Order: sequence, then structure tokens, then C-alpha cells
Amino acid sequence: MNEYIQRTNAERDIQALADGYKTKIEHSNWLLDGLQKDAIQNSWDARDNKKGHNWGCSFTVKKLRGKNYLLIEDSGTKGLEGTKFSNDQELSEILLSNRRNEDLAYFLNSNWSAKALDEGGNRGRGKTLFLAASEDRTIIFDSMRKSDGAYVLGKIWLDNDKQIKFKIFYDDDAKKALQAKWQAEITPKKESGTRIFIEEPKESIVEGVTNGEVISFISTAFWEIIKKYDANISVGTLSGVKSAQAPDIYLDELGDVNTKIFNAEQIKDGSEFKTKKLILRYSNEIEVPESLKGIAIQRGGMTIQRLRADNLVHEEGTSNIFGWIELDKELENSLKENCEGPEHFDFSWVNNPAKNVKDYLRLKVREYAKDIKIIGSEQSKISKVQKDAEEKALYRLASIYKKLSLLGKGVGKNTKKRHKRKENEPLRLSSIELQFPRESKRIEYGEKIVKPRVIPINDFKEPVYVNIKVYVASDEYSETLEEKELYINPSENEPIGWDELIVNKKMKPGEYSFKARMTSLEERPELKLPDGTAIEKGTRLYERVNHRFYVEIDPPKGKGPLRFQAEPRDDKGYLFDWEAEEGGHVIYYNTTHPRLEKIKSDSNELTKYLTEQALFLLLQIKLEEETAEEITDGIFNLGVNKDISDIYRIMLNKYSELLWEVGDDGN
Repeated sequence: MNEYIQRTNAERDIQALADGYKTKIEHSNWLLDGLQKDAIQNSWDARDNKKGHNWGCSFTVKKLRGKNYLLIEDSGTKGLEGTKFSNDQELSEILLSNRRNEDLAYFLNSNWSAKALDEGGNRGRGKTLFLAASEDRTIIFDSMRKSDGAYVLGKIWLDNDKQIKFKIFYDDDAKKALQAKWQAEITPKKESGTRIFIEEPKESIVEGVTNGEVISFISTAFWEIIKKYDANISVGTLSGVKSAQAPDIYLDELGDVNTKIFNAEQIKDGSEFKTKKLILRYSNEIEVPESLKGIAIQRGGMTIQRLRADNLVHEEGTSNIFGWIELDKELENSLKENCEGPEHFDFSWVNNPAKNVKDYLRLKVREYAKDIKIIGSEQSKISKVQKDAEEKALYRLASIYKKLSLLGKGVGKNTKKRHKRKENEPLRLSSIELQFPRESKRIEYGEKIVKPRVIPINDFKEPVYVNIKVYVASDEYSETLEEKELYINPSENEPIGWDELIVNKKMKPGEYSFKARMTSLEERPELKLPDGTAIEKGTRLYERVNHRFYVEIDPPKGKGPLRFQAEPRDDKGYLFDWEAEEGGHVIYYNTTHPRLEKIKSDSNELTKYLTEQALFLLLQIKLEEETAEEITDGIFNLGVNKDISDIYRIMLNKYSELLWEVGDDGN
């Protein structure tokens, strides 16, 4: 009876492997995130020296002979070392030997690797993910080897018979094959290292590289080697080559942050495993991106997973605790062998030693939360005072707002003019696609909010690197719909958010808001906002998206068309601002301004201040609307011959008159 080798449908294997990554990475561009992590960890493991001197890795989209390629290239590495082979028998002997330093043979064949446990990619899955990233299911690679100076070139592809096949060329034959493929567009690699060309990469990968989104994935996963070893990981974007940087929250010196360091200790009494270091931090001033929240579990300089502090300890304010843990080598190896997922994005926390690590973190976070509880309580108190003062001020202003006939845009006989500054915001977010089930904005369980997303708009002539967060929040609830770091282009940008949000019982009955904000991730002093503010890293560029809706309840009676919104800024020239919105107006106030800092914890003083300042702003809004509509018989009686210098006096007189009418009861 004849023996046969079992054939597999490699196309299904490729898809199954990709699906594994999709289930572990919780954002839409999961394939690019998984790809960069596998590529960089394999390159870092192949570095010439332990400290990674002169090591680098780059990602670029190139057009070659009419086709798109994602080029991943490293330098300062050993290249694909190992025994040269020329037939199946020689290849089989190499694979079955399970020898170290046979990277070439292992790279060309799925599920083969002889890496040690303390090396990152010892599952042999990375090259299969490269095939998953290719529409043509084809990759080409070349490598200059440091060990013997040999030059190799190969092609791996999924053939029509559903089998993965490859070709390999050495030295002069490799150079000839490269020239035949791309002529003079690509020349043989001269320094030790490896290049991988992914043929016709999927559209999401091309977009994520060229708009710079992949930079945030790299920084999120490899911040430790960037910080400790100056690892140079670069990306070719539409605005030039950009290098990934360690996120600011991991800097050694960080202002407005409480930091506690736990030095090396056993993860459990009697355990053989130890930590190296645990760093916990807390801040109400720093906005930690959703992708960086929690405690980063580090292995080999790479973040495998983050555990959110508020999931470890259910205490008020713990969502603002973040940090990282470094483990000793024995603990790292045991975690990798027994608990780490094959995609390198998570651990099985029910298995030891992962369970003991999680218990250790829970203990330390709780201990730390007790130390800083007063900070959280104070901030919570201030937030409640601000909300109470806003409500009281709005009640007092309600009759004046009605008396001035201020209705906001899109309401009444005339469409009111928006505050002119908002028309010219060069960087902004449009939520024009957002739709609620009914005009009252009451939403029942099971109903949908359609297109809860924003469109980034950039009126500057060059791309700007930003963080955009789209989320739903209430006093007790917050859900991030999407958060991205990317370059927004002067041309049209893709929406950020969801196509629809189905309201469910996770959202208790009450008032909610759909919100979005844009923050700068780079220093751009040459670019100025309309108020003259130069764009710096961390500058809040736009956060005016705020649409209220009501889950399982009617909008409360007495909720008028006017509302306040706190908007902290460092700009000395910014105290108050305003904007028309559908059905009314919103008044923004700067809670970091020294004038407000003094009274933000005093409800009565803050109520009084907001009432008086908002009253004057309402007169300014009325003046703008009347001059825009060329009204000559309105509240200010601005005749065509009226001296413009009289306007301020008229405003003050009217302000005094209305202020006389404002009482504690709003009448």
C-alpha cells in the first residue's frame, strides 16, 4: 500500500492565523498592528549586539513595476543566517535537526523555529502573517548575512493548488534574479540585514502606513526599546519619514504626575519568580490614550498586554492609574512558555504564573489607590461643584436668554449666524453625519445611533499628526468608540468612529453625550490657531463635539437651549468662548485660568461668576446676530449713523440693566 503525505489547504490556514490576530487586537486595523509587531520583534531578536547599537527597522510603501509593495527593512542585524541548501533532502535534515541559527530554513517554512524562549518570535508565524497581508499572497525577500557575507533572495507564495511554495537564490544568482524582477529600481542589499517586500498589501495596510497610524502601534508595543536603547523604527508617511517615539507617559520625568516605584520582589510568598520593577503613576491632568491605559506587561522590551487598573481594583479614580511592570528572565520565560498567546498580544490569566502576576498587580494597585485616594476625592469634589454651579447659573440666565430671543442655529424664522471664529478653525472635527432615532434625542434600548463618528478637517497646507478620540460618556459611564493617532491631510480624511451604536443595558437610564476631541502629537510652532496659539505637543486642537442624548428617559424639563462646557487650556488669552449649536448656544470656560482656579471649589462664587460673565457674552452674541442680519430696530438700536464707539457704552448699559433683573431664583 502506498504512503501519502497529507495535503493541507494553506489558504485556509493563512486565514485562520489572521483571524487569531483579529480576535486579540481590538481595533479595525488589526492586521497592520499584528504585522508590525511580528516584524519588529523578529528584527530586534536578530540585532548584532545586545544593546541594539546601529539597529533600525523601517516601513515604506513603494510602487515597483506597476505594483504596490510594503517594504520592511532592517539594519544592524545578522541577516537570515543558516546552512545553504539546494534540495528537499538537505532542507528536511536542517529542519529536523532543530539547530539554532538556521534562520533561513525556518523563515521559508511555516511553524518551524528553534529560537530560545527568551526570544520573541519563536512560534514561526510571522511570515504566514506577511502572506495574509498580501492581496496576491506573495512576499519577496533578500538578505545580506553577517556570518559569511552571502547574499540570498527568495520568493514565498500561495500557489493555485492551495500550497505555500518558495524559491531561493544565492549570491550571483540572487543578484541576477533581483535585477530581472525590478531592473535598477532595487539594488542588492549591501549591509547585513533583511528586506521583506509584501506584494500588493491590503488597502488598510497602505493607508495605515502612509497616514502614520502605524506609528502609534509601534510606540504602543515597543516604547521600552525606543526609550532604553534609542531603537530607530521609522515609517515613510505622506509627510515624510517619521520615527516612532516613546509615549510621554513613560518618560522618567513627568510633571503633574504622582509616581511610585516598587523594586524587585517575589510575585507571591514562596514563589521562585520575581519582578524587576513595577512603576505606578496617577494623574488627573494627563489624558492617557485608550491604547495606553492600564499597566503594561513587558517581555523582552515589548508590551504584550495592558491590564486596566479599574478592572483590577474597583475604586474611584483608579481608571487614571497607569504604568508598567518589568519581570526577571525566569518569570518572562515561564510566562511565554505557559501563558502567552501565539499572537503575542495577551496572556491566559487563569494559568500560573500569569495568575500570580495578576494577583500581585491587584494588590499593588489597591495599595497605591489608598495612598492617592484623597487626590481622586478632591478632583471628584471639584467636578461636582462645577456641575452644580453650571446648573444654577443656567437657571438664573434662562429668562434673560428667552428675553433676548436667542435661539441658536437652525431654529426659528432666521438661521442664526455661527460665531465667526468657529467657521475658520483650521483643524476641526465634523459630526454632521450623526443621527438620533428621534428629534427629542430620547433613545430606547435596542435603538441605534447612526454614524456616531467624526470627519477630521485640516485647512492647513500640510499634514498634522494628531490623536483623535471619539467616545460616549455620562457622569458614571464612558465608552471609547475609536481612538487613532494619525496624520490628517489637507485633503479629505476618513471618518473616525463607528457606523452605528446600538444602545444596550450597559448604559443605565440617564443623560449621555457623544463627544470627540483632537490633540496635537507634535511640535508645530509655525502653525497657529486663530487665537494665535502655536501648536505644541499636547495642544487641545478641537473638542467642541458634544451632542447630548437620553437613554430610556425624556429630556429633563427646564433644560434650556443654553449650556456650559468646561474647556481647560494653557492659553493666557482664553477665558471664555461661545458657539451656536442646534437649538441653542454653548459657552466654554477655561478651568485652568487663574481667575477660575481660585473659585472652582466654591459653588456660590463659581455660580455668581459664570452668571455674570455669561450674561455679557449673551449680549455679545445678540449683537453679532443683529449686525449679521442687518437689524436696525433691535435691542441695541444700531442705526446706520450710530457711532461705532458708542457700542461698548450701549453694551455696558444693557448689561447693567439685565444684571439688575437676574436674581437667585432666576426671575
